[in-house]
This record gives sequence, C-alpha cells and structure tokens, in this order.
Amino acid sequence: MAKGYKISKNTYGYFEVLPKPSVEELEAHYSQKYYQQSLGSYERSYSADELRYFEVESDLCLATIKKYMSLKESLLDVGCGEGFFAKKLFDMGWSVKCVDFSSEGLSNHNPELLDFFDQGDLLTYLNNRSVKDSEYGLINLDNVLEHVVDPEQLLVSLRNVMGPNSIARIEVPNDFSRFQSLLLSLGCTEETWVSPPEHMSYFNKNSLVNLLNGTGFEVVSLQADFPIEQFLLNDNSNYWKDRGLGKAAHLSRVICTNYMAEVNLERYIDYKEAAADLEFGRQLTAYIKLA
Repeated sequence: MAKGYKISKNTYGYFEVLPKPSVEELEAHYSQKYYQQSLGSYERSYSADELRYFEVESDLCLATIKKYMSLKESLLDVGCGEGFFAKKLFDMGWSVKCVDFSSEGLSNHNPELLDFFDQGDLLTYLNNRSVKDSEYGLINLDNVLEHVVDPEQLLVSLRNVMGPNSIARIEVPNDFSRFQSLLLSLGCTEETWVSPPEHMSYFNKNSLVNLLNGTGFEVVSLQADFPIEQFLLNDNSNYWKDRGLGKAAHLSRVICTNYMAEVNLERYIDYKEAAADLEFGRQLTAYIKLA
C-alpha cells in the first residue's frame, strides 16, 4: 500500500483507504497524468483481439438489457475513458453523452465522440443534471466507483439522471473476494489490489450489493468476468511473482472472453452471473434500476 494510507471496512462492508485525497487533487491526478502517461490499463494502441474484447463489453451489456427490459437508446457514459463502450452504441444509432476528468483517452482512440463530451468532476456533473431535463436509458460507470472519494454519494447523485425505465451499469474490480482470500492463504499473492490514490474503495459481491441496495437500487443482474487470478495458483503463470507474465495472462483473458461471446452470448451471460455467485472473476458488473 502507498505510504500514508490505512484501510478500513465501513458499514456497507467494503474497504476504503483513509485519509482520502480531495476532489481537486484527484481531478489533477487524472487530467494531468493518467491517460497521458499510459497509467493503469490504458494504452496508446491495442491489438485487433483487444479491440474486439472492448466491443464484447458493449455486446454483453445490450444482450443483458434485452434479457431483462427495453430501454430508450440514450447513453450517459460517466467516466468514459477511451470511449470504446460509447463508440459501439453510437455506431448503432444511440444518442451518447460522455463525461470524464480528461479528454485525453477519448482524443487518442475515439475523437469523433469529442462533440458529445463534457470534462469535469463526475459527482458535480451528476448533481447538476436532472431526469426532468434528460432521461437516459442507460448510464454506464465502468471502473468509476473505486476511484471516487465518496461512492455512496455518487450513487445517490446517480438517481438524478435515472427514471423508472433506466438501467445503470456499474463495473468495479472484485477485491477482497473469497477467491482472493484463498490465494492469500496459499501465499500466491499479496494485497496488490490496494493501490491508492487510484483506487480508494474495494468491493466484493456482498459489499457491492449492500451499497447498491442501501442507496436505493435493485440489482437486476450481477456478473463476473474472466477469472484471471487463477493464473496465480501456478508458479509457471504467477504474474505477481513474475511481472513479465502479466501480458500473457491478459491476452488469455481477451481470447477466452471473445471466444465465449462468439459461441453463445446469452449463455455467456448465464456463465457470468454464476461466476459472480461463486466470487470467481476479476471484475464485477452490476446492472441496477431504481428500487
């Protein structure tokens, strides 16, 4: 863990780092450093398989929505990053609005979406909007909740842009899961996922659902992605012990995900919902509606 921080479990059951940086410090961090220096998972370029992998995220979302309800084809992408999710829906004829601390990721990969982009603090943006002004069918928060100072307040503010026929897609890393506890007990890794100031909150299946229910949402579907952490069980593929193995593990995730989506998207959703129940996946994706 970065020096100067401690970690504590709150009343919802998720862990958070203390003390937390200010909104201004975070905005400076992400607007000035994150995309420009290819930090985190963001890169300057991607392979064809990786680009398809990004498309699969949108395909899975649309198929999940179709499984449970119909929506107005209007997207608000809060923390849009490089814009791959929004671009797929935009190409399908959806109206889109993208919001983030920085336009750098969008400029590098999907500059055609810059006309639909607003830059600024995400919580401030949500608090300044109202469902009375523009009701969105789908609101996407992809790897946002773990980054913000106050996840509870962000979710409360999210209600401002949701109506009775809206769905929000919330994706977060699956941290302090039962499978991670197993890996720690076997000495396969350490708590490498604790990484302030990038990540300030850490959610697993139970704590994420507790937070969502506690802020007035009903979980329609909870899904987990490819369990990349299984590679940590084998010394020959343990990317924590040998950081040079990380790229190969990631590419395995990409190829397997693309394969399963290609074979049968609906059955892959069933698989992902079961994986969430088993706490066996690196990322959790919750589809939620107003309770």
